[in-house]
Amino acid sequence: MLVLQSALAFAMACLALNLLVGYAGLLSLGHAAYFGIGAYAGAFAFTFFDVTSFELYLLVGLAAATGLAAVAGALCTRTSGMFFAISTLAVTQAVQSLFVSGAAFRPFGAHGKGFFLIGDGGLYLPRLSLAGVTPTPERFAGVFYYVVAAAFVLTGGALWRVVHSPFGLALQASRDNVLRATFVGVATRRLRWRAFVIAGALAGLAGALSAQVDRQVTPQQLGWLFSAEMVVATMLGGTRHFFGPVAGAFLVVALREIALRVPLYRGLVLGGLLIAVTMVAPGGLAGVASALAGRLRAWRRPAR
Repeated sequence: MLVLQSALAFAMACLALNLLVGYAGLLSLGHAAYFGIGAYAGAFAFTFFDVTSFELYLLVGLAAATGLAAVAGALCTRTSGMFFAISTLAVTQAVQSLFVSGAAFRPFGAHGKGFFLIGDGGLYLPRLSLAGVTPTPERFAGVFYYVVAAAFVLTGGALWRVVHSPFGLALQASRDNVLRATFVGVATRRLRWRAFVIAGALAGLAGALSAQVDRQVTPQQLGWLFSAEMVVATMLGGTRHFFGPVAGAFLVVALREIALRVPLYRGLVLGGLLIAVTMVAPGGLAGVASALAGRLRAWRRPAR
């Protein structure tokens, strides 16, 4: 059940990332920054301010991720193409360095320095209270599964509304032809900044949920390698299909679990499996499913 919860949280982050990659045509290589900040902000609230309410923990993480995305988006959306990707990568590298070096812990004095030295920048999270009640350890995983599942459904529903709204259609227009979209009155840069903020906020929500599932947060969750993993999952699923990133996220989590069975060759096994999947489904899993559905409809259609 913990693996399923992790997969749902990861799928939420990939859905959010695809708002930029698939619908805005912007490749973000730094989305781990918002995922990690969502987790770290809530963990800081517990560690240094004794916040034990999951709802407050989640709000703190969501607010921090949204704030960071608003600032970073204002800078990154000044660029486009490969320069946009590089600027997002630079942001996540800068953010990760604050936690790897311990600079993010220094405002909390000796208390913060002690936690940094003990965990090498990582923090432990207990089981937080849900609606004022802390389930027993035996029941917590089962109860929290419904919390993660509800968050996944709400996130998916919200993003579905966004991409099918006039805002989402304008975003896709700017993806397909930015000059034409600008000439017809679309404020392209403001549009992309809003998409960036939405994607960052929802990634932070996913990060906060993931940290409670794993009950810890580490600097690796802020790194570019994790950002690349999100991009890989999104691409594998199919960026032009709304639920493609969900399929890709579940596939990557499944491949990760398979690779963990051979820890000495984990990277080799995971890389080989990913290559095999891309060879079989170069258009993404959703693209393969769509093609199969089309063939099935054609087969069922009576001949004239």
